[in-house]
Amino acid sequence: MLLYLVRHGQTESNQQGMIQGRLDFPLSKLGQEQAQKLSDWLKLVPIDRIYSSPLKRAQDTASAICAQQPKANLHIDDRLTATGAGEAEGEPWEEVKDKLDEMGREPVAEVRERLHSWLSSLITAHTPQTSGAVTPITPVNPASYESKPVFERALSSTKGLPRPGMIRKPSKEFDQSGKGVVLAVTHQECIMAILDLLISPIITPDRHDEQSANTPINLHIPEHFEFVQFEHERKVGNTAVAIVRIWWEESVDGEGLEVRGRLEAWGSEEHLQD
Repeated sequence: MLLYLVRHGQTESNQQGMIQGRLDFPLSKLGQEQAQKLSDWLKLVPIDRIYSSPLKRAQDTASAICAQQPKANLHIDDRLTATGAGEAEGEPWEEVKDKLDEMGREPVAEVRERLHSWLSSLITAHTPQTSGAVTPITPVNPASYESKPVFERALSSTKGLPRPGMIRKPSKEFDQSGKGVVLAVTHQECIMAILDLLISPIITPDRHDEQSANTPINLHIPEHFEFVQFEHERKVGNTAVAIVRIWWEESVDGEGLEVRGRLEAWGSEEHLQD
């Protein structure tokens, strides 16, 4: 299975450097153009299911993509909504960036919890009855099926084996057999948080082993993407795309399937290049 994580298109508040949080701004004219370019870029990718944050900027981006995906339906999921910013919403980022917590920003633990819930339910729903026992290959450019640099670099990383993830019981909710393409349109901080959920344990004072052990997938990060392990390097632009490849293998004890994953792309903006 391929999981595409997409940030919404630009809004006027993005352009002005304002904190949006859960203020429901629509896409700007440029944001609409970005969404359309992304939709065109993805039209040859057979997306099966599209999820979106309930906020208008994400829904409008998702709707543009869905318009060129005959098989996909759009599902709104509150767990993908933006991080609430409390009294900082509508304020200039530069003026309040150092006091977000005292202004009522949604706690990081709560953001992680709801995104963990969404990702876990997605993994469970798509877990196949048996392992395909096939090593996944790296995707090519969805617009032209010609390799681009980010994908070419990923090809050289296949020697690194993903680490085992949590064992999942088969689910019959969707008849996907562990295959297919799922796309989610959400917000920058949510995409960053999802990556944080998937990265192997990093020992810090605010992280506990039991939290790390409960990650839905222990993600393999190829060498050329190692920068994403540093939070300040994870920021992505409007309509930027991250891709996670997910597959299942029989567990060593034969009691179930282990879910594995590999980061295939991060912050890709190929669709915005002229």
